[in-house]
Amino acid sequence: MTRRAGRIWLLAALNVAVLAFALVASAIVTPDNPEITPAASLTLNGTAEVERGGQTRRLATGQHALAIGDRVQIFTGEAVLTLAGDGSLELRAGSGMAGDSRVEIGPVPALLDGDALLVAGAEEQVVEAGGTRLSLVDGAARLSRSASATFAVYEGRANLSTAGRTLDDGLPALRQVVVGDEGMLPLTPSPLRVSEPPDPWDRRFLGEAIDLSAVLEQRSIGFTALLQDDFSPDVFFYQTVLDGLLLEPGFDQSLLDEQDRPVGETLVGAAIALVGQGGDFRARWHEVFELRQEGASWGIIALDQAASRESLQAVLDEAVARSPLLFAPPSSGPVFQPVQPPDRTPRPPSPPLAPLPDVPSRRPNGQPPAPAPEPPPTPESPVLVPSQPDDDGVLDPVVDPLADLLDGVLEGLGGLL
Repeated sequence: MTRRAGRIWLLAALNVAVLAFALVASAIVTPDNPEITPAASLTLNGTAEVERGGQTRRLATGQHALAIGDRVQIFTGEAVLTLAGDGSLELRAGSGMAGDSRVEIGPVPALLDGDALLVAGAEEQVVEAGGTRLSLVDGAARLSRSASATFAVYEGRANLSTAGRTLDDGLPALRQVVVGDEGMLPLTPSPLRVSEPPDPWDRRFLGEAIDLSAVLEQRSIGFTALLQDDFSPDVFFYQTVLDGLLLEPGFDQSLLDEQDRPVGETLVGAAIALVGQGGDFRARWHEVFELRQEGASWGIIALDQAASRESLQAVLDEAVARSPLLFAPPSSGPVFQPVQPPDRTPRPPSPPLAPLPDVPSRRPNGQPPAPAPEPPPTPESPVLVPSQPDDDGVLDPVVDPLADLLDGVLEGLGGLL
């Protein structure tokens, strides 16, 4: 090999070494040297911390590129993690019992702690929490991770899987499941529980249902309070106050016999089943009261049955107006007519009564004593006249014994005089 050829070979070797060093250096992940090809983008409004390669650095408000393996924790404010396609994962600082959102970036983002809101478009988005994966298309779901993992769907229908098992029929809207650390999926989902007070994500997706719950609870309690305690409604009563039930052949006494709840509760549930959409009336009736039995609020039930607020309020207002028994007296016992209030016009004082003369107890000739003179009547003395009932004989059981007692007392007094 000539000297010139050796120099060319040496220069080529040096170039290869420099290029290899650059590639290795670029692959080293440090807080000050982000990955060349970011896996996700974080839009932060607040403060956060990212852990990468055993090192951490603080993040401030702004946009930040994140790589596979990064762990991000939100300290203050909120953030949006842009996912591949048209999905996003919203994160927030902790409040109350919930911890700060902490997520690990990967092919499937994993919620390590706190809460996250998954919003999915036309492309499927997958998120993991506690070893359980949730996949969603065209919808929104809330995830919470602490000692267990909670998955709640606001919109759409999600698929849930863990340890090779899946939830039958998926997780529909307005339902949730709680998965423990052992990874056991429940057999059926539960109604979505709204936090109290509602958090911003609940308010965003369920604001109308939350407000409607308060209205329907007041209607239920008020309707029950207006009825007599011993009143037992039947099919005729509900068909009277909810005349739409007359057009439902599936409504019969068997549906009422299944209920053991206040009248107002049954009335609200019947109204939702009446104006709801989907399925036949009996199916809607059973869905409504099964959800209520499982702890669902009236607003969530109405939203699940596609019963509009305007229709429900109109039906319930009409039910109150049609209730002839709301202010009726109890069915047992005598019925008294209202008595007119006495005349409050000032009257002159009554003159004193004349003293009664002394009457000896026995006359010498053995004749009975003369009757005592009656006292002069009080001028303008009011005479109280008991009101008469509408039906003859209603007061006889009460008045007759009193009249007999009074007659006996008068006869006894006559014998003494």
